[in-house]
Amino acid sequence: MSLKKWFGATTALVLASSLMLAGCGGNSENGGKEENSPSNSNSATSAPKETVTLKAYFPGDKPAGFDDVLQAVNDKLKADNVGAALNINFLPWSDYGNALSVKMSAGEEFDMYLDAPWLSMNQMIASNSLKELDAMVAERPELKASIPSEMWEYNKFDGKIMGIPLGTTQGQLYGMLIRKDLREKYGLPELKTLDDLEKFLYAVKENEKDVKPFVINGIKADKLPFILSESANQALDEVLEIGVNMFAYSTKDKKVVGQWASPMIADAYERVTKYYKDGILSKNIAQEQNAETLFKQGKYAATYYSTDGVEGLKYSEMLQDGSDKLEVFVPNGDQAKPYTAFQQWNFLCFPTSSKNADLAMDVANWLSIKENHDLMEYGIEGKDWEPVGESSYKILSSYTFPGYVLTWRPTLTRTADTMMADDKKWFDFSTNPANFTLSPTSGFNFNAEKVKTEYAKITPLHDSIFLPLSQGVLPADQGKMMLEEKMASLGGQKVIDEIQAQIDAVISGK
Repeated sequence: MSLKKWFGATTALVLASSLMLAGCGGNSENGGKEENSPSNSNSATSAPKETVTLKAYFPGDKPAGFDDVLQAVNDKLKADNVGAALNINFLPWSDYGNALSVKMSAGEEFDMYLDAPWLSMNQMIASNSLKELDAMVAERPELKASIPSEMWEYNKFDGKIMGIPLGTTQGQLYGMLIRKDLREKYGLPELKTLDDLEKFLYAVKENEKDVKPFVINGIKADKLPFILSESANQALDEVLEIGVNMFAYSTKDKKVVGQWASPMIADAYERVTKYYKDGILSKNIAQEQNAETLFKQGKYAATYYSTDGVEGLKYSEMLQDGSDKLEVFVPNGDQAKPYTAFQQWNFLCFPTSSKNADLAMDVANWLSIKENHDLMEYGIEGKDWEPVGESSYKILSSYTFPGYVLTWRPTLTRTADTMMADDKKWFDFSTNPANFTLSPTSGFNFNAEKVKTEYAKITPLHDSIFLPLSQGVLPADQGKMMLEEKMASLGGQKVIDEIQAQIDAVISGK
């Protein structure tokens, strides 16, 4: 998942101003060294290596308890004679993109950082600021094996690995988390279809005084057409997500189209319009930012869900009383095999200015071994977590590492033992490449450089028109007409033509 896929991850899908420094052995600067003694090496045949301190930059706040975990990580790196220690620095989301650009432009030496196409990755590649990793990945079996071949293959840039793709799922399914206890209260069967869902939502509206039907944060409402269409979660005539906001690719016509103009989800826009008018969707949907809290408080009967392993876990505390009052509804779940490009939204990147790229890749390889991965991602065993079998764990502390910046490996992920059964079922489904249909646009990463002026002009339409259309605030016919007119007046067709040309080039090159 992405998280920011998780972008929104949000859902961006997902950049949130002071520098937060994570403690590291000796507070050495980048390239600083300290000597290993033979007693600290686990190798009987290799001479102990000098320890080079690698500097990393990641977005967000430093996790609670991180200093202790990082010390344990560095101690184990030393014991394993890797020859490296980590100096991990966290920068605020709000300043991360700009701060990284300044550091790169100023020639600051550091060794790894999070980048992505939604950040500055395309520009960094164009300016030759990132290391090519193909040969180094091939030489590191643990790293290579911890990430499915599809992820390696379809997250290349111009045919090259320019960053380690970070993700847990191979594609995304969308649905709703609903109050099972209310469904049973009304004598309704398990939800299988959109008609079933509609009966449930209207039953809540008609029968509940203090519970409203459905809540979603306004910024995530552009996912509603993917949930409320009869074609949801299937691979039919269109690839609705191509990594460019508001646009889709028609496999039938082999043309780039606006999502708002898609025949495949036209029914969803009509349904959203109806639900907003009827009060199924909150009149405050455009401003809503507290959907998670409101659902937890019992004020709504349904909320947004995706199979990313993150969304469902937000609500696990609602089941601490031992009840099973929640369940997941995934439209067309019994026949779901949606398109995916196996595209990930976050990448661990290595600047060309780093003098320690090989060693940094050794650390990435070391983090692809289960016990090392678990130490960084879940913390100190017995203090922060304890294993539950091979693929789950029990949380013992408040330590939460943002795995999407460094440690996400699909084959190594553990799920919290608090994850509800429905959520685990769909998360496990989404980690398996075989459950998805390969998108014809796989390998496509839009580079807006040739149309950056026009792209900058149409980008605000996402928030001003496309989101209100997806929220039902703008009726379907009115919103679609406004988008067509604005796109035409702002040079949107030029952007569409450029997306088309790049997709055609990817397809013809396969």
